[in-house]
Amino acid sequence: MKKILYSILFIVGLLVSDVASAQSRTSYFMEGSYFRTELNPALVPTRGYVAVPFLSGMGINLNSNYLSVDNLFYQRGGQIVTAFNGAVSPSEFLDRLPNRGIVHNKEDITILGGGFFHKIRETNVFWNFGVGAHFSVSNTESKDLFTALKTLGNNSYNLGDTYLGGTLYLDLYVGAAVPITDWLNVGAKAKFLIGILDLGVEFDELSANVDVSKVTGTLRGNWRANGIFTENRYIVDGKYKGEPLGLSNLGNAKSYGFAVDLGAEVRFFDDKLKASIGVTDLGFIKWAKSTHIGGKLNGDFEFEGVDVESGDFVKPVGDIDTDNIVGLKSYDGYTTMVNCALNVGVEYNILKNRISFGLLSHTQFLTKAVYSELTISANFRPLNWLSASISHTFLNHNKFGIFGAAINFHPKGLNLFIGMDFIDCNMVKYEAFSIPRYAKSMNVYFGLGFSIGKHQRLQKHYAQSESLIE
Repeated sequence: MKKILYSILFIVGLLVSDVASAQSRTSYFMEGSYFRTELNPALVPTRGYVAVPFLSGMGINLNSNYLSVDNLFYQRGGQIVTAFNGAVSPSEFLDRLPNRGIVHNKEDITILGGGFFHKIRETNVFWNFGVGAHFSVSNTESKDLFTALKTLGNNSYNLGDTYLGGTLYLDLYVGAAVPITDWLNVGAKAKFLIGILDLGVEFDELSANVDVSKVTGTLRGNWRANGIFTENRYIVDGKYKGEPLGLSNLGNAKSYGFAVDLGAEVRFFDDKLKASIGVTDLGFIKWAKSTHIGGKLNGDFEFEGVDVESGDFVKPVGDIDTDNIVGLKSYDGYTTMVNCALNVGVEYNILKNRISFGLLSHTQFLTKAVYSELTISANFRPLNWLSASISHTFLNHNKFGIFGAAINFHPKGLNLFIGMDFIDCNMVKYEAFSIPRYAKSMNVYFGLGFSIGKHQRLQKHYAQSESLIE
């Protein structure tokens, strides 16, 4: 049974290990960066830009409330061992974990895009548009999963309230940021969504009663799959017949949706103090009936016992009907909400806006959970074409010594952004390698575009000097 449970954990790790997000929290107060428009459409860069296809917004992002080297690996006798080693007590490992584990990843890649300033009746409006691809995977798991992995024996385990889901979609968007008064900017972005793939597996009940002589278990839940890879017309007598569709057949997409980004920025005391709020990806995708397959997970199991040495079941009692456990049939169409995010920021600048200090609250609304962070940052603008920021993220058990850093070059003709939100300075030595110890989240962001147009003064007191290079 241990092998089965380890396999489940390994598969979950694979599914969530390599995705990215363009919502760099460290970039929120960086005035030259077009990344900030992804968090709040009212915030604009200092120049227009043309995106380099597929290179203007790339990264790797992992958010979790428990995944860290410090939680999963331990030093014993001068060696590094896993949490499941017998030298690590169950309480030492399990006391560090939350009752409900959360792992979320999201990839956002700009395929094509751009932005520019254009005056309408003396109002300098910032327009932006583009095509993006978005892939997200999120899962929640019960603490009993880790209890079972660590303490498999005469016990009962409940692995219910476990969810694993993933979504892939494209969006075509157009947005605008408008200065309403000298002290208020508002922004909005409209997105037309094309659903490519939606997967979901939810265990309402997943329990096991284990002793050496007998193992019984119950499985209750449901699963779904929808997208251009499959159509339910291939289902005959409850079984799948035919070949899945391929990515080359994007014309087979039949699922569509709509989303908006909304934002505002208010400035006080001659622009020294700013407050802003942004809501991103507020919308839905309507998944078509013709491409929806799914089923109920419904099974009861009984085995004669467990081989203590191997951890495998010895012998099933009776036949296990897999067709009944994973029922396959077509369903009506359904609607899913896009993973919405709320960003609230406050910033105070000094030295004619050359230095500022910011506080950002970032909340992500996932399918089965809510994930929140609080980021404080110091932002530097020594030149009109150079911005830099350092940050630290609180909440979610992030320790001191984990900070973010970003730098943005945005002279005329070039916009280059490089940044990370979670850099762990607390390293642990493993043979010839040093690896981060406490960080539960990690990401790297990279963006390359072409700056166009003249430098825009986003504030009345943006300092200017002949010694500063445009």
